[in-house]
Amino acid sequence: MRLASLVLEQFRSYLSLEFTFGEGDLHVLQGPNAAGKTNLLEAISILSSGRSFLSAEEDDLIAWGHDYYRLRASLLSDAAEEQTIEIVSQRLPRRARVGFVNDVRLPVGRLTGVLPAVTFLPQDLSLFSGSPARRRDLLNDLLVQVSPAFAASLAAYQKLLKQRNALLRRIREGTGRAQDLAVWEEGLAREGAVITLGHLELLQVLQCTLEEELRALGESWRSVRLVYDRHGGATTQEGIERELLHDLLHFRERDLAIGSTTAGPHRHDWRIEADDRSLASFASRGQQRTAVLALLFLQVSYMEVRRGEKPIILLDDVFSELDQAHQECLMASLEGHQVLLTTTHAVPGIGSATVWEVKEGTLKEQGVGRGA
Repeated sequence: MRLASLVLEQFRSYLSLEFTFGEGDLHVLQGPNAAGKTNLLEAISILSSGRSFLSAEEDDLIAWGHDYYRLRASLLSDAAEEQTIEIVSQRLPRRARVGFVNDVRLPVGRLTGVLPAVTFLPQDLSLFSGSPARRRDLLNDLLVQVSPAFAASLAAYQKLLKQRNALLRRIREGTGRAQDLAVWEEGLAREGAVITLGHLELLQVLQCTLEEELRALGESWRSVRLVYDRHGGATTQEGIERELLHDLLHFRERDLAIGSTTAGPHRHDWRIEADDRSLASFASRGQQRTAVLALLFLQVSYMEVRRGEKPIILLDDVFSELDQAHQECLMASLEGHQVLLTTTHAVPGIGSATVWEVKEGTLKEQGVGRGA
C-alpha cells in the first residue's frame, strides 16, 4: 500500500494542507519540536484505525476556533488499484463523524483496515516497563486492521464497559438497581471472549518467529516466549466467555465499591519472558529496545500476510532513541514499504529519502537526500 496524497483541513495545527508523495519509499518529515510533524502521522493513523494513536479526544483534534476537521487520502494498492478514504468529524451544529471510501459514505468503523499501517512511537521503546494499556493497544490496533469481527467486538465491548461502569456508579449513589447489571455482564462476557481469544491467537502467531527476529538483532537468550496475563485458562470462545461471566459476578461487590469494572480483557496484560524471567525485570534498556524492534518487524510481517498488502510504516521520532546499528537494521527490515519518519535533525545514511520541511503548519519538499 502507498499513500499517493494527503489532505488535512482544520486538523490540529493545519488549517489547510494538501500534498502529494513522490515515488520513493522513505519520506522524512523534518522540523523543530511542535512544528506539526506528529500531527501528520496522527492524521494517517486516524484514517487507518479510526482513532488517534495518542488517544486524543475528537474536540482536541479540531483546529482551535473551528468546528470540524477533514482528512482525506488517495491510496495506491500493491496491485496498482486506486482508492480514496476520508473522515469528517464535527462538533457543531451537532456532533457527527462520518467516513467515505471512494466517496461512498460509510460508518467510520467500516473504514478500519482500508489503509493498513503500523505505528512506532517513542513511548513504545518503553513498552515493557510502561503502562499495560499501551501493550493492550498494540494487540488491538493490529487486530482491528485484519479482522472486522474483532473490530466489531472491541467497539461493542468498549460501549458495554462504559454502560456497566455508569450503572455501577448509579447503584453506589442509590439511583440504580443491581439486578440490571446482568444484561451488561452477559454482553461483556460475550464480546470479551472474542477479544481475549484474538489476543491469545495473535500472540501465538508472533511467538513462532520472535526468537528468530531477536537473534537477527543480536540477542540470543536460550528461550523466549510471549505470556498472556489473565484470570483463567480456557482456550475456546465458549470457555473464555464462561470464565469472564464468572469473574464479573465474583468481583461485582468490589466493582460496586469502586464504581468500575475490574475484570475482563481491558485489564489483561502480556509480557515477554526470556530464560524464564520477565524481560522488564532484568533486561537492559538496550535489550528491551531490541525486543520492541523485533515486535515491530513481526507486526509488519503479520499484517502483510493477513492482508496480502504491505502496510505503511509510521515512525515518530524514534531515530533519536536508537543507536546507529539499530537504525540501520530498522531501515533494512522495512525496505520495500512506504515509510514516513519524523525527526528534528538530519538523519545520516538515508540519501535516497525524500525530505520534507515541516514548519508552522506548512510542508515543503526539500528534495531527495537533502539534510540527510
